[in-house]
Amino acid sequence: MKTLLKATLAVGAVAVLAACGNYDYKKTKSGVMYKIVSRGTQPVKPGQWLKVHYKGSIGDSIMFDTYNAMPAFGMYDTSAKDIHDFLDFLGEMKVGDSAVFVRSVDSLQKKGYLMYNDVFKKGSTIKGYITILKVYPNRDAMQKDQQAEADKLRAAQTAALEEFLKKENVTGYIKTPKGAFVKVETEGTGLKADSGSSVTVNYTGRLKNGNAFDSNVDSAFGHVQPFEFIVGTGSVIEGWDDGIRYFREGGKGKIYVPSMLGYGGNAQGEKLPAYSDLILDRKSTRLNSSH
Repeated sequence: MKTLLKATLAVGAVAVLAACGNYDYKKTKSGVMYKIVSRGTQPVKPGQWLKVHYKGSIGDSIMFDTYNAMPAFGMYDTSAKDIHDFLDFLGEMKVGDSAVFVRSVDSLQKKGYLMYNDVFKKGSTIKGYITILKVYPNRDAMQKDQQAEADKLRAAQTAALEEFLKKENVTGYIKTPKGAFVKVETEGTGLKADSGSSVTVNYTGRLKNGNAFDSNVDSAFGHVQPFEFIVGTGSVIEGWDDGIRYFREGGKGKIYVPSMLGYGGNAQGEKLPAYSDLILDRKSTRLNSSH
């Protein structure tokens, strides 16, 4: 399994801060322009487990940003070298350092990391910023801190989402143990869905601003067939898997999902940015079987 820091390279999702300023840049062998600022004291060494913040932008579009969300975690893996990424100069950094850097879309395209499109245009650059927050003595210590950060962010998102519901005058909702919110509008009949149940649903997914990002009842999204999945198997996002258990056969309503129970920091195209809270509007629910 790829570590987080290495896995991001394949999709070109690393890069940060649009305004890099007039720095005296250095240049890596692969052509990455970079400048390390705010020197720390503890060197970063290959094989260490790291906690970092990073943000990437191309033009005015932000591709990824952890600075106002959950930090990224992973191992400093040197098996890939000269790959036109921050890993090319990470060995020069210390804990507490930050770096600004610029990557060439043309170079990434030649290396096979991305393809030219409306976002990654020929001749354009990806601007980045990375901060080394912490190193860990072992993987267990990193994973413990990673879980603590995830729990903290989930709690903050759940509290913020409940404030949104109150502001929107949504009443009669149920808060699930994991932190989603369910508003049952039509209770339905029969048994509730549970682990192992096969359910079929019609739905529309929206952001809090009301914009739809997916639907199987709107032909504009290209798939109008009912969606079937088995509860408790991880085949849908965690908030959906959690909220469906409050609906019976024929049940309708909404599930409000904080982003950490949804797609987290992984954007799903232009319609669904990273760290988006979701509203799943269930038009109907059918319970097919139970085990």
